[in-house]
Amino acid sequence: MPYNILRDSIALEPAGDAIRFHLSVFGVEKTCRITVTALHSLDQGQGGDLLAIFDTHRLRIGQRAFACLSRDLLVSGVVLRALDF
Repeated sequence: MPYNILRDSIALEPAGDAIRFHLSVFGVEKTCRITVTALHSLDQGQGGDLLAIFDTHRLRIGQRAFACLSRDLLVSGVVLRALDF
């Protein structure tokens, strides 16, 4: 795969409004965020733990982040929102 979510980089933002993670794209590290709303959208409103939701949907989140970043590889990162899924 041309991208990989770096496992040690997954963390809840201090404000609690997003999860931040690093995506290695063709060997270059990019900082990405996924909003809490997007995570709840993926979880269909089940209300689970945010990090558990992230882990469950890790493949889909990585694919979406890569799709956004591949449009312009010069950007340093991306924020994924509910409408992205």
